[in-house]
Amino acid sequence: MVLILLANGVKGHRILVDTDMDTDDFFALFYLLKLNTSQMDLKAITISTNGWTDAGHAVNQVYDMLYMMGRDDIAVGVGGEGGILHNGTILPNVGGYLPIIDQGNATAGYCRYRQAIPVGPGGRLDIDSNFGFRKSFLPQGKRHYSPLRQPTVQQVMINTISSGPTVVFLIASHTNFALFLLSNPHLKKNVEHIYIMGGGVRSKNPTGCCPQNVSSSCQPQQCGDIGNLFTDYTSNPYAEFNFFMDPFAAYQVIHSGIPVTLVPLDATNTIPVTEKFIEIFEKNQYTYEAQYCFKSLKMARDTWFDDQFNTIYFVLLNAELFYVGLLYVWCSCFNHAETTQPARRK
Repeated sequence: MVLILLANGVKGHRILVDTDMDTDDFFALFYLLKLNTSQMDLKAITISTNGWTDAGHAVNQVYDMLYMMGRDDIAVGVGGEGGILHNGTILPNVGGYLPIIDQGNATAGYCRYRQAIPVGPGGRLDIDSNFGFRKSFLPQGKRHYSPLRQPTVQQVMINTISSGPTVVFLIASHTNFALFLLSNPHLKKNVEHIYIMGGGVRSKNPTGCCPQNVSSSCQPQQCGDIGNLFTDYTSNPYAEFNFFMDPFAAYQVIHSGIPVTLVPLDATNTIPVTEKFIEIFEKNQYTYEAQYCFKSLKMARDTWFDDQFNTIYFVLLNAELFYVGLLYVWCSCFNHAETTQPARRK
């Protein structure tokens, strides 16, 4: 998404990112944070908590990353204690903890779509702690998650977008931004463009395909499916996670009238994380952020459910940001003098 803007010679954009802080998402954030603010000025990060992560863990990881990168000026919002009344009235600071269809007067609810995401290993447990090494690696600054006092998504979105023209990156479910649009139609004019990582148009999922010249004992799993809902692909081979988590919200965003660029599974399924890529990455860890990214990628590989990681692990959601972000943080031509100051690390 950033590459599209840079390739068109567009600079100086104010950026708001809405994320669920899955592994590929924080790689994308590192890439944005490495850019000169005269090119892309990241103003705010809002967190979707009806997907792959839980509120407190996600906020603390973002705060620690921003502290390490010297960007404590960036606002971070999550959730909210408002709700939606039965007559459709949207209360202030409506929560983003549930899909819109499950919203009520409180943040407790059935949350039917999130049940597709595993709670333990391979799901929220791994993402919340980043496989258990987030807190031991990232330095901790003064900002921490504080229930009831944490700035809410709606507060952060209103403050950021009302301050000037803003480009919005949606790399999670669209609940937060859809609620913003429904509650603040007068601010739509300040949203220059929406870039969406999600959906599938003519995609063909390569995950789970049997390698060539393999024995007949191989049983293809999700091979050829349009979507990536790996936890329930037998009953729903078409869904893509970001849209699946809140279909009504995705509809509201796409039909908002704001210019939209969609980066679907058609694009992300073409970028495998190959063995060669991992080998080169391992030899080029000149910055703390590169080390953190590599440790995360290596842990994902080492805990993979079979031995086909290098042939079936794809950049599932954030193809361009993830891939180019990795290239950027370990590229040998990178100016080491501009890397993170060692004092930021323990």
